[in-house]
Amino acid sequence: MHTIMGITVGLVALCLLAAGLYYHARRNALQSDPILIGSCYLSGAGLLLGNWLVPML
Repeated sequence: MHTIMGITVGLVALCLLAAGLYYHARRNALQSDPILIGSCYLSGAGLLLGNWLVPML
């Protein structure tokens, strides 16, 4: 069960990072808010870091 949850959290984090990259690349065409781009990056990175750190505790 722990492995499935880890994989799911990892996939969600990668999707958030990919969304951040997409919004960053299309920033002018989509008129994306920099806060949206930053929040995608930070939440994706936070999930990846948490997914890596929590099993170590």
